[in-house]
Amino acid sequence: MKYLLILIFTVSIYANSDSNSTKSYKLDIVGLKNIDKTSIAKAIGAKEEGFLNKKYIINSDFLRVAKDSIKSYMESMGYFNYKLNIDKNRDIVTLNINEGKPVRVNSIKIDSDIKIDKLIKFKKGDVFSSKKFLNIKDNIIKMLMQNGYCQYKLDAKAYVDLKNYRANLNYFLRKNNICKFGKITLAKKVKGIKDDVIFSRIKYKKGDIFSTKDIEESYLALNKLNVFANINIVYNLDKNSSVVDTKISLDKREKLKRYEIAIGHDSDIGSRFKGYWENRDIFKNATKISVSTQVSKRIQDIKSTLFIPAFITYKGKFLDYYLTVGAINEKEDGFNRHSFYLKSYFQLDYKRWSVKSGVGIENLHIRLKEKSDSIIGGTFNMIYPFVEAIYDARDSKLDPKNGYYIKTYWEYGLSSSQSGAVQYFKYLLEGRAIKSFDDLTLSAVGRVGLIKKFSGKLPASKLFYGGGSFNNRAYSKGEVGVVTSSKSYRKLGGKSMLNFQLEANYKLYKELYGAIFFDTTKISQSVLSFKGKRLDTLGVGLRYKTPIGPIKIDFGWNIHKFKENSISIMLGQSF
Repeated sequence: MKYLLILIFTVSIYANSDSNSTKSYKLDIVGLKNIDKTSIAKAIGAKEEGFLNKKYIINSDFLRVAKDSIKSYMESMGYFNYKLNIDKNRDIVTLNINEGKPVRVNSIKIDSDIKIDKLIKFKKGDVFSSKKFLNIKDNIIKMLMQNGYCQYKLDAKAYVDLKNYRANLNYFLRKNNICKFGKITLAKKVKGIKDDVIFSRIKYKKGDIFSTKDIEESYLALNKLNVFANINIVYNLDKNSSVVDTKISLDKREKLKRYEIAIGHDSDIGSRFKGYWENRDIFKNATKISVSTQVSKRIQDIKSTLFIPAFITYKGKFLDYYLTVGAINEKEDGFNRHSFYLKSYFQLDYKRWSVKSGVGIENLHIRLKEKSDSIIGGTFNMIYPFVEAIYDARDSKLDPKNGYYIKTYWEYGLSSSQSGAVQYFKYLLEGRAIKSFDDLTLSAVGRVGLIKKFSGKLPASKLFYGGGSFNNRAYSKGEVGVVTSSKSYRKLGGKSMLNFQLEANYKLYKELYGAIFFDTTKISQSVLSFKGKRLDTLGVGLRYKTPIGPIKIDFGWNIHKFKENSISIMLGQSF
């Protein structure tokens, strides 16, 4: 006989207000063949201690309801015929669990007017799990809502035959009409903040195709300003309408100033002192000014940045303004650099595009440690307009799993009759691609750059260098200049650069991932010269997922010269 099972996953928790009567036991779980011990321990409220040599601790409050909790969990995983024996002695509780014969997927029927096959992770013969079944349903709804189908009809059922230990899965879906964003309402005025500043962070406008991803990205953009609290974007779905109105509600933060002081050690620059101060609303309208400095044996710098959001508004487009002024004294392997600089630019963010355009002014003094015919030291007075354009089609900026990313950068050095001027063109193209298959993620990055000099001689700091987390992980950032063989390189950089990075990440345990990677770098002294020797690197790494992106530890070595190696640590995704 077949039964339509209403699938509900529950975990029972019992709390005793008298903490003095609670006793803790060491928990031993035996007999399992397919289910992870950690999952059972978590389901009954036991605490996990240790990393390599794990042990579990459970208190008497949770132990009282362990049978009910295990029943809920085992049935949710498809094991309705399990056997459980609980043996408790003085300090140890032993759970002996025989999983028994599981319920397996017998058939999968899909009737849908949109492709959902890849979202259905069950295959015929798999052990049926109600938790997995519900997660699949949630992922189907998420996909629909991200692609504008807010009036869908979804009927997902699991017919479970307990007598014959099999489950028949039926998925019926009609996506219906595309929905669009309607009226966007600001629930209340925020004191000292113009409406344009708020709307400049909203990633959709009236008439756009509805997507919950646009709402999520709007929330992140508002939060990034660091002046708002209690950010809430509410949308109402009406079964009789394909227009979705949204209402924005937020408050202003009370504390808008922040400072930090830190003393630490960096693998690239050694021991250093860092200081930072910012006022996020110094002239109202979320205008921010910040000052940062760092002092180490290798680098001493200070810079101040002014940021004005929605500085220019035109036909629903918003331009932010940035102004940075700073000074730096840096000792590189091939040269010493002293620089006073100013950068002024506008930035437009729209949909997947981010475009910067502005001008840099720099008074630069270079002292070379290595002679070069085409590169000189001395004093340079430079003015260089620049443009950067990014198209980001990844599914997340913090920790992407799928998608691609393209960035181009143009810089043109202006020549004049003034001493120390140089005329040049600098171009950089970068492409990233990332694809995930369950617990496996494959990533690739390619970068190509060139510099064409028209008059004068190039300062060493304008050239291309290799090394670091975003380039070649057998070397520190900026360590590699022109590559002369598979084992050697010059200290000064080149006018052509080609770099590739390939990486595979695989889940090891919970939020911990392992990685293997291959990096290769080619830097030439001539323009458009990509033949010849390159530096090839193999490496391994660990990634730990956090809410603000992965913590990454990498160890890379030159495959032709093992003693050329480096360890790098960073927060965030380099793909």
